[in-house]
Amino acid sequence: MLGKLIFQNLQKFGFPYPLDKSICSGWAKDIPRGGETIIYTSCMYQTASLSDIFSKLTPYAEKLSAFSAFAKLIRPSKEEIERAYTVLRNISSMLRNRGIQFGYLYEEEPYSGAILLELGYLDEFAEYAKGVRDFLKQRGIKRVITVDPHTHNALTRYNEFINFDIEVVSYFELLGEIKPRIHGDIVVHDSCLYSRFLGKREVYRGLLNSAGLKLVEDELVTGKDTSYCCGGPIKPVNRELSEKIAKIRVEQLRKLSDKIVVVCPMCYANLSKYHKVLDFAEVVE
Repeated sequence: MLGKLIFQNLQKFGFPYPLDKSICSGWAKDIPRGGETIIYTSCMYQTASLSDIFSKLTPYAEKLSAFSAFAKLIRPSKEEIERAYTVLRNISSMLRNRGIQFGYLYEEEPYSGAILLELGYLDEFAEYAKGVRDFLKQRGIKRVITVDPHTHNALTRYNEFINFDIEVVSYFELLGEIKPRIHGDIVVHDSCLYSRFLGKREVYRGLLNSAGLKLVEDELVTGKDTSYCCGGPIKPVNRELSEKIAKIRVEQLRKLSDKIVVVCPMCYANLSKYHKVLDFAEVVE
């Protein structure tokens, strides 16, 4: 039933749950619209802080006749949305400063369908992926620059289900030399997707090292095969377990450094309730 509900929302609202999509594009002011290369946010940074609210509502969504109208009134706090916008603007600036030209789809940007894939609704994911592919192809898009692991994972796995010949690249891979915004020791909480499945672990870790930041490591805490998840992916089906995992993870990381750096908006949303957390794009430039 959950998969059906999510898919219906995607068809109706263009997002896994009803949303005022103006919050998705508010960060971008001077980026050209469209083009062969685009930056693709999938509204992940902009809405990650809402995951708690909708994880509470999801079990009752089908019984709430006013769910759609109610959900549209839910927005991230001013502080949350401004922080998300700052992260995205930092990413955009880093790319532009390196001469990378790209456009943005603004309010037309589709969601990637990641939640369907991650919850195992593969038939729905395949059908949704076709729509996204056709949408991008119709606009002449040949290259997509992703900014988060869930979107990157979804787009790179489209080819398992449909023919998808659009290039997908993470913004990390385009940065080259970077400078630190902060100094001292840090501990990195790896995205499970980036680290274990997408081959990006050494890319962003290498960038942080090259910026002069010292990564504090412990094989049991930060090892590729031994580190904890943030708990976020399980939140739609077991919110209590998600929070328990997040608390344990923060306790582990704090033993290594008070400066916790993440590379995923969902990791930030889940861990930042228990400790101050910084995104990659907040610690380098």
